[in-house]
Amino acid sequence: MTASIWKPKQNTGGWNTAENWSPAEVPTDTAIFKTAPLTVIEFSAENAAKVAQIEFPEGAASFTFLFGPGNNPSLTLTGQGVNNSSRHQQSFIVASISHGFGNPQLEFLNNASAGGDDVYYCAGPENEQGYGGGVICFRDSATAGSAFFKVWTGAGIPPKHSTVGGEVSFCDNTSAGTARFIIYGTLGTDGDTFGNVVFHQSASAADATFTNVGGTVAGGDGGNTQFYGNSSAANGSFLNWGGTHPKANGGDVAFDATADGGQGIFHNYAAKAEGAYGGVTSFNNNPPSMAAAEGTSAGQGAYFNYGAREGELGGGGHLEFSARYGSPTAAQARIVNYGSVINRKSSAGHTIFSINTPTIYFPTAGHATIWNHPAESEQGAAGYTEFAVFGTGTPENNVPTAGNSTILNLGGFARNAAGGYTVFSGASTAGDANLIAYGDQDGYGGRIIFKDEARGGSARVQLFGHGELDLGYHTQGVTLGSLEMTGGLVSVQLDNGIVPLTISNSLVLHSPTMRFSFWKKEAGEPVQGKTYTLLKSDHLAQLTEAQFSGNSVEGIAPVFSITGTELKVSFPG
Repeated sequence: MTASIWKPKQNTGGWNTAENWSPAEVPTDTAIFKTAPLTVIEFSAENAAKVAQIEFPEGAASFTFLFGPGNNPSLTLTGQGVNNSSRHQQSFIVASISHGFGNPQLEFLNNASAGGDDVYYCAGPENEQGYGGGVICFRDSATAGSAFFKVWTGAGIPPKHSTVGGEVSFCDNTSAGTARFIIYGTLGTDGDTFGNVVFHQSASAADATFTNVGGTVAGGDGGNTQFYGNSSAANGSFLNWGGTHPKANGGDVAFDATADGGQGIFHNYAAKAEGAYGGVTSFNNNPPSMAAAEGTSAGQGAYFNYGAREGELGGGGHLEFSARYGSPTAAQARIVNYGSVINRKSSAGHTIFSINTPTIYFPTAGHATIWNHPAESEQGAAGYTEFAVFGTGTPENNVPTAGNSTILNLGGFARNAAGGYTVFSGASTAGDANLIAYGDQDGYGGRIIFKDEARGGSARVQLFGHGELDLGYHTQGVTLGSLEMTGGLVSVQLDNGIVPLTISNSLVLHSPTMRFSFWKKEAGEPVQGKTYTLLKSDHLAQLTEAQFSGNSVEGIAPVFSITGTELKVSFPG
């Protein structure tokens, strides 16, 4: 090992000045820092430096390394990287402008490490009113170690060719180790510029922790962590905070290309400010475009979407499988959507599987397990999962689907609190999912809702207590694989003249009766003297009319009859 020692007496703090070293040459192997009158080290923008490792032995002072603008890395570490045994913090400040991970000012190659808990890195602009930010890049098999990173951007508006804020990039097979990252969002009027930690190729978040701070200005984004290529969240922990200013976006984790959530843990929090948006984790919401069958995966991650709690007034934390540039899957994820204390749908924790037609892509819930929790109080909104189709035109068969997932909709615990729910709208489908609605407490039951022309596929629906299957806004009638009822009710609108429900496989009643909730629009025709077909199932032959019940409409009690495979209801005059 060839060691170069930073001299205790130097005229300038320039790394590239040979006279500042002993021996008097710029180091290429090991740079050792002990004590010195000048502890601020600066780098030349013209002369790129490379060194295998930087050592801070026991008793060394705290040093600060400053990196300014430059088209080449001012410093590249190629060996062991940074080793701090001084018990004092060492700081690396990258204050620059850049165009992305191809233009870093500080670079780690081979197996270099950014060091331990007491090494601090900051990637940002030259000052708060500046634009953009500097870049720290890890390549090959380098690692962030257990260091601490701050990533931010300035309030200035960048040139049109660049919207890069401060950035830490992981490329190739690099790892974030057990490092800690705090990432800040937009400060100015350019909402596309924000602090960013980015994973490319096969890079891994490993066991690191990422805090994406919510936006602080109107239209501004929060801090971002992004995964591209085949990168993975691995076992990382991600905290996405909601916006703190009206119309500000929340902190964000985005998966694009074929990246996956690994076994990461994701917390998406509600926004503090009214009109602001909650923290979000999204899948295939950004370029590049993938082949129709390819997309991101939520892996085996755990995703927690929090509704607005005491003191929070904005949108709830949420999870998006938006399928704009690929076909994402929730895979084997565990997803929890919590209710809120505010009577506004968007304030609840929620998960959305959607497409915007026309498109070749579609999202699926895969084999995920999803819990939709009730509202926190009578005035609150319940957590929910939505499968939706937006835009014009009729999509092909590749539509948002619940796949083989299990979705549990929990009833309210507080008096009159709304239960968690799942809604299928547009041309979406329940696929082969298990859909369960509970309700045994003081609040309303969980709900499973089919609207528009949504399809039930081969899904199995289970209702417990006062859990509800709501078909009232469906336009074509729903076919399900099976329906199993231990209590619960089926809600039907009497105005639309369709057969609301067809069961293609099994109809099982564990409770004395199958209960219907009938309703009609105020402007609808009177029901007196009319007969409606409610249900088609081969299993009706095993049941009797006495096993069905429902509410009176316009003061007339319903009368049920079974004709072959059809259940009918009439309201006699």
